Amino acid sequence: MARSNGKITSLAADVVQMFAHGVSNIGNAWFGPSQPLEPVAPKEQTSGRQFDYATSFNVNSRPRQGEALTYDHLRAFADNYDLLRIIIETRKDQMAKLPWVIRLKDKPNTDADEALVHDARCEELTNFFAFPDKEHSWDAWLRMLLEDLLVIDAPVVYTRRTRGGEVYAVEPIDGATIKRVLDIYGRTPLPPEAAYQQILKGLPAVNYTRDELIYLPRNPRTHKVYGFSPVEQIVTTINIALRRQAHQLGFYTDGSTPDLIFQVPAEWTPEQIKRFEDYWNSLLSGNIHERRKTRFVPQGVTPFDTKDKAMKDEYDEWIARIVCFAFSISPQAFVKEMNRATAQTAQEAALAEGLAPLMLWVKSLMDRIIQQVFGYLDVEFKWDTEESAKPKEQAEIDKIYVDAKVLHPDEVRAERFNMQPMDPALRSSLNLAPLLPQPQQVDEIKPTDEAKEKFAKSKKYVAPIDREREKVEQVREQLKQQIHQFFQEQAKDVAIQVVTAKDQLGKSIKDNVSNILDGLSFGAWSGIAAWISDLTSQLAVDGVEVALTQINAELEKKALNLANEQAIKFAEDRAAELVGMIWRNGVLVENPSPLFSITESTREMLRATITQALEEGWSNDKLADEIGNSHAFSEDRAEMIARTETAIADVQGNMIAYKAAGVESKEWMAAPDCCDACQELDGKIIPINESFVAGSYFKDAPLHPHCRCDTLPVVI
Repeated sequence: MARSNGKITSLAADVVQMFAHGVSNIGNAWFGPSQPLEPVAPKEQTSGRQFDYATSFNVNSRPRQGEALTYDHLRAFADNYDLLRIIIETRKDQMAKLPWVIRLKDKPNTDADEALVHDARCEELTNFFAFPDKEHSWDAWLRMLLEDLLVIDAPVVYTRRTRGGEVYAVEPIDGATIKRVLDIYGRTPLPPEAAYQQILKGLPAVNYTRDELIYLPRNPRTHKVYGFSPVEQIVTTINIALRRQAHQLGFYTDGSTPDLIFQVPAEWTPEQIKRFEDYWNSLLSGNIHERRKTRFVPQGVTPFDTKDKAMKDEYDEWIARIVCFAFSISPQAFVKEMNRATAQTAQEAALAEGLAPLMLWVKSLMDRIIQQVFGYLDVEFKWDTEESAKPKEQAEIDKIYVDAKVLHPDEVRAERFNMQPMDPALRSSLNLAPLLPQPQQVDEIKPTDEAKEKFAKSKKYVAPIDREREKVEQVREQLKQQIHQFFQEQAKDVAIQVVTAKDQLGKSIKDNVSNILDGLSFGAWSGIAAWISDLTSQLAVDGVEVALTQINAELEKKALNLANEQAIKFAEDRAAELVGMIWRNGVLVENPSPLFSITESTREMLRATITQALEEGWSNDKLADEIGNSHAFSEDRAEMIARTETAIADVQGNMIAYKAAGVESKEWMAAPDCCDACQELDGKIIPINESFVAGSYFKDAPLHPHCRCDTLPVVI
């Protein structure tokens, strides 16, 4: 304690005084704030209360009771002001035409993209939301909800279930009939308490819990029970606009403003003015032809036209701007002077800014339905929209990527213009960016001298590998079943795409077949690359092992591990290529030249079916059935793909082992009943790194689908 000559100082006295009052800064100081009044309400009943709601709020007999504007008022404003109605309908049109998908949520901190994985629940939900309430299509269903969102901010969805408890439909309900119920904290009560009441005929008819009804205003406020719609936000402007409309309408009916006013000489008496007025009106009234004739009036009589002032007022433009701004719509169509370039930019910005909040709200609603109603926590609603740049902007973007060596010019040619890769000589003459380095490859296996010597000493007759061994049959059967199941799931999706494109393009045959096929989306197909590579990599690694056993060779542990890594790498690359994708910098991207993929072969298999459908005028149902039953999605095709891909993986695993062991040549062994092309290659011996057929996709067997030929190492 501070002292001065043995006495307590004033500062120390203040500290003592503070402790005496409980260390408080709100003491009864001189002209101080004084102590607050003691709370009178029970803390457990009021702590955390959202706002000071009206006493006995829940006994109100109608929604928005006590508010200045009722739901009927807001709807009357929206329906009677034509500019506002046009803007609302425009927003509904823009939202209804946006594409969307149901997909799995992408899990964070994982290498795989779960959103690309096919899931039967996604297809189930997609089909369900095509007609969410079993009466209206998605477009009509969404428009009804957007109407209540934009006008009264009270969109409501009711879940109707079957007697067995299954979801039957999600039905829109008039939000103006729903009265919220509050708990003691001013919030929505939890189940099983009633959270909403539906008011019918002025009486509370039905109680709903939070689980039964989804009530989702876009603009709730802490001090209000109900939402704040865009219409309510500009209600004063709308009121003025309606009165101006009534005034302008009266101009054409029984308005009080005459079309023409004459200024007469100042010396005229009231009697003279009255006589001239009667003369003029009697001359022109009811006689349109007389109105067009030339008239002579005394000097000093000057007409004054009132039409221009009554019908051309800048305030109307100002009102239009306010209404458009409230809905993020460009006012370009409603104003006189607007720079064209500025208007276009403003229109694009308004479209993006206006749609984004609505898109976010719809996604929130759909995700809530998916999770709360269906119970799918790992599935989400996603808008399937991509921003497309203008040609000039896209060209600049492509140039940046090419200059930075992120893309190759051939990739840009294929992606933007569907053109073939450029001739090397022409490419060099244009001085384009150099070729990108190939994706990082697994180190090449170089056989050691010891391995070569050991292999040379063990040279003997080599028997063919059993291509029907248990491992091959096991992987082939699993691959066949999974591919066939995937085909069955995708057949319906492809059929819907074809039917939709056919309806949009019309009945022309020559160009529409290619347009329909080119427009097909195989986005979900990339998801199967993962499990295809999981199966084929097992066989490729097994191929390494059986090949080493075949030639009686052993590899050091490091070399063996490297061979297995190469086998797995080949399986991953081939699986991606099979579905039209390619690995680039560790990311699975679209292959600009997917010549040897099942997606491109599927397009060609459907060409004849679609052509016949257009030529013969098939119904949409028949076309969809034919696509579903076509060879493109058949079990036979799944078996063919499984057999071919397992053979490729097995043989390539063998080749990796042969090279690691020092084998320098290989021999073609044709199957007894194979095709003529394969028979001509029978017994042909070539270096192990060369191809049996120049220009062939693979250097070794199989040469074609269902090919049962083999490749042997030359060790004698």
